[in-house]
Amino acid sequence: MKESTDTRYVYTISRIRAIEQKMLSPALLERMIEADTPEEAFKVLQDAGYGFAGEGYSVGDYERLLGEEQEKVYRLLMETVPDPDEFDFLIIKNDYHNLKVCLKAEFSNQTVNDAYLLRPALIPTERLADLFRERNFAELPGPMAEAVTESIDAYTKTQDPQIIDMILDQALYMHMLALGMGLKSEFAASLVNATVDLANLKMLLRTKLIQRSWKFLEPFLIDGGSYTQDFYRGLFELDFDQIAKACANTPYSRLLAESMTALRLSGSLAGFEKLCDNYLVAMLKTTKYAIFGIEPLIAYYLAKEMEIKNVRIIMVGKINGLPQYAIRERLRETYV
Repeated sequence: MKESTDTRYVYTISRIRAIEQKMLSPALLERMIEADTPEEAFKVLQDAGYGFAGEGYSVGDYERLLGEEQEKVYRLLMETVPDPDEFDFLIIKNDYHNLKVCLKAEFSNQTVNDAYLLRPALIPTERLADLFRERNFAELPGPMAEAVTESIDAYTKTQDPQIIDMILDQALYMHMLALGMGLKSEFAASLVNATVDLANLKMLLRTKLIQRSWKFLEPFLIDGGSYTQDFYRGLFELDFDQIAKACANTPYSRLLAESMTALRLSGSLAGFEKLCDNYLVAMLKTTKYAIFGIEPLIAYYLAKEMEIKNVRIIMVGKINGLPQYAIRERLRETYV
């Protein structure tokens, strides 16, 4: 991949390189796993400077602490980069998650639990709640507004909450693709492209696993990735054991081969999702020595997201008394 010569981000990159040294190492994550209690694991996070260093945190506040840590990364970027809008394609998935929460709460006649809403988001969560209450979606970006309207119509007809996920996921990736491709960064484009490919593969595998038809899947596949609908239809008609071989000439061949082995053993796609995350982390690592361009900043933001996912896996495991080996096998690759 051609290295960027864009010097607009030099100051922020220098800040990021210093902060990267404080990311949680595999050794620190292992300390959390080996901790005797959830409280001891939580203390590792506090000692590492997670969150805004507020007083009075307890182990039950770990989600709040993780949210604050992601907010710190976001604030740093917003305060130091020349054009904050360039990072919208990273943030927007939180908005689509929040739309799902609001829609499902409304359809089940429940109040939206603020703890389930993600930040940072392009649409402030307080304002999003108002828009749903007022049934005024005109303030949402066009793709979001269309997806919300389509979700309401589809759920009214089917009463199937899964249809909300599928409609909003498709809208998210199309929206992310448009924003990412607009950056004129080869790395951003390849990252979003891979994200779309992996999302399509996940939908395909999930649809086969629940034994739904191609007709069910076809409308939800995302255009704009590496492959056509004909490619996915060909895969859909194969047995699970044949899929990896059919993808031998794609970057996802090894990932799919390992995933199909895991699927055969567990009957679950959890292994596939972990391998997808590891694939994306490997892409992020290609920017570790870049000194110019937006690429190191994108990589750092996403690397912190993955670190926080690992911390969440550990904390949930410790709180629920999972054995250490079960926690380790769920962890994603680390950036550091």
